[in-house]
Amino acid sequence: MHDILTETERSFLDRHGYRPDDVFDARGYSQAGWKRRAKEAGKDIVLGSPCRAEGHRLRTRGGHCFQCDPKKIAWVQRETARGQVYIAGSLDGRLIKIGCCFDWEQRLKQECAERYGGHGDWRLLAYITIENIQTVERAALSKLWRYQVTRPYWKDGSRQYAEELLTCSYSQAAEALFGSAEGSGADYVSGRTADYEFEPVDQHELSEQLSA
Repeated sequence: MHDILTETERSFLDRHGYRPDDVFDARGYSQAGWKRRAKEAGKDIVLGSPCRAEGHRLRTRGGHCFQCDPKKIAWVQRETARGQVYIAGSLDGRLIKIGCCFDWEQRLKQECAERYGGHGDWRLLAYITIENIQTVERAALSKLWRYQVTRPYWKDGSRQYAEELLTCSYSQAAEALFGSAEGSGADYVSGRTADYEFEPVDQHELSEQLSA
């Protein structure tokens, strides 16, 4: 790969801690083909067609231009990384949250401090340690799409929107998560999960009722 990459591309890779050998040559493959082969090869970065914005050739395995937005690589790495997928609950908001992270304790402290979704009483209810954390998180949330709700909160002085919130019970969240985790058991389950067996609110049904 060294001779195929330009000096600018090699310098860019070096600044971000990558070597030419970390890049998969996606030229000549269909998009579905190079995505599959890059994943099989364990490569997060591919050399592909030039991007529309600047003509860059280095892309993430997700297809985004790595050179235009280097932060995109973090998303790809989380997709296949080993970490924790957790269920948290807020009694004040009667909300459940499914998220992924590498340190649940730090994440919950941050969410309480930021009053994520407008509430500061988030409590860990369960978590698993597993590969492909973002894939598992997304699969679990997709099973609960009827209960997903968005709530505003403030972070670093800016209005943000929490999108991983659910108006379902703990049991529903646990069934969705563990059913998406391919047989992996929980590393931890709180003894207070019964307090978070909220009455489910189907947001899709509620929206239809309000618009009728």
